[in-house]
Amino acid sequence: MCFKFCVVVFDVLVLGYYFCYGVVRWGTMKNLVLRPTVVSLFAGCGGLDVGFKSLGYDLIYACDNDPVAVSVYKKNIDERAYVRDVTSDEFHADMRDIGACDVILGGFPCQGFSKAGPKKQDDVRNLLYLEMRSAVDRLRPKIFLAENVDGLSQNFKGAYLQSIVNDFRSIGYRVEYMLFDSVAFGVPQHRRRIYFVGVRNDLSFEDFEWPEAICLSESRNGESAIPGSGSLFSIRKESLNPPKTIRDAIGDLVALDRNVADHRVTNAWSSDWSMIFSKIGVGQKLCNVRHAPSSIHTWDIPEYFGAVTEKEKSILEAIAKNRRHKKYGSVPNGNPLAVDVIAELTGFSKVNRELASLLSKGYLKDVGGKFDLKGAMFCSGLYKRPSWDAPSSTVLTNFHNPRYFLHPQENRPFSLRECARLQGFSDDFIFTFSGGDNELVDGYRLVGNAVSPPVGLAFAGSIYKFLSKGLEVEVNIGGALSRREVARV
Repeated sequence: MCFKFCVVVFDVLVLGYYFCYGVVRWGTMKNLVLRPTVVSLFAGCGGLDVGFKSLGYDLIYACDNDPVAVSVYKKNIDERAYVRDVTSDEFHADMRDIGACDVILGGFPCQGFSKAGPKKQDDVRNLLYLEMRSAVDRLRPKIFLAENVDGLSQNFKGAYLQSIVNDFRSIGYRVEYMLFDSVAFGVPQHRRRIYFVGVRNDLSFEDFEWPEAICLSESRNGESAIPGSGSLFSIRKESLNPPKTIRDAIGDLVALDRNVADHRVTNAWSSDWSMIFSKIGVGQKLCNVRHAPSSIHTWDIPEYFGAVTEKEKSILEAIAKNRRHKKYGSVPNGNPLAVDVIAELTGFSKVNRELASLLSKGYLKDVGGKFDLKGAMFCSGLYKRPSWDAPSSTVLTNFHNPRYFLHPQENRPFSLRECARLQGFSDDFIFTFSGGDNELVDGYRLVGNAVSPPVGLAFAGSIYKFLSKGLEVEVNIGGALSRREVARV
């Protein structure tokens, strides 16, 4: 006769893990009686999920509203992925059918908070986290993990950040958050993201340990410092490895090669742009609003932007050097200058003819009778060519377009495979299957929106350690398992 009893498996499910050169290596969970169950919302192509899969979690459900993302997820991670709008009745029915799980993951949309976007406070996507909250409330996981851009903590005076915390706390979860840069986890890319961890109130949050850094991560110019708290910052800097670099990640992929999966570019740009590419050196960018060796100005590339006289060039450089000085105005990104100011700065007694010429050539614009530079006015610059021996800037969805980033050595953008490596995806994670350009651009978009897989892996390890402290399994001694279920503790 069958009978049931509960077996505490904390001492039985021995996974044995260790950290080696920053890579968490775990024994497999696949042969165990029970694997922790995971529901993943806003899953994208699965950057966050792939680490959970590699550690043996049971990914019972994933969804995203993007069919391309779901297709890539199913081919690389798990077939149990679905195209769903989380506001739909179909999704809500899925949650009712699932009933319960151990872990919920969610990288809810961030476009309304992103520094790269328009930062719209009324963007409807800003409230999609409430659908994740609803799923957490229904499934009652022991723990959930959510990810978003660091702009969430900065934009709108942090109002949404506190609302998110309060809303999850109101359904019985203790919630904490931390800001991490992916480079700290061995990713060859600066990618600052905020991570929320919520633990059900009947469990102890103190049993959860934040992932530990393996590489040195320091704030770049213009970035706020990451607060020094939690186990991530308990490690002395001297014990951390140097950050991984672009060369470490893609130094063997210089020449494009269709025999390497996804190692392609779109070639969808004007051939004339080669004139610009050839003038941008390593560590440089096209930028008129910064006057430094790292900035190449449009007037330095007359082959493309048009020739100027030496006197006109002196005027342009005088404006570039002085337009941000406070004595000329209070516009944060620079002030137009009056004719007499330009004459004084250049030492020329007459500049009107040259100003008219520069207006006609498109180098200047008239702002109420004053003059300012025109073109390449992004502070961060265009056609940026990064150094081989430093981490990449944040990989974005537009990396297929060389107007934003160039390869450190080649006169082309990063290939899709190079972007995937800079994100930490392994080469066996495939994004394209048909060979078409539209699919290739979709691949860049998926990579740019993804969580860096090594970060997901680090969190998967921390969460498994947390779960293992109170995991129980319901077993049927008389034969097969009656249910694979985690007993509520």
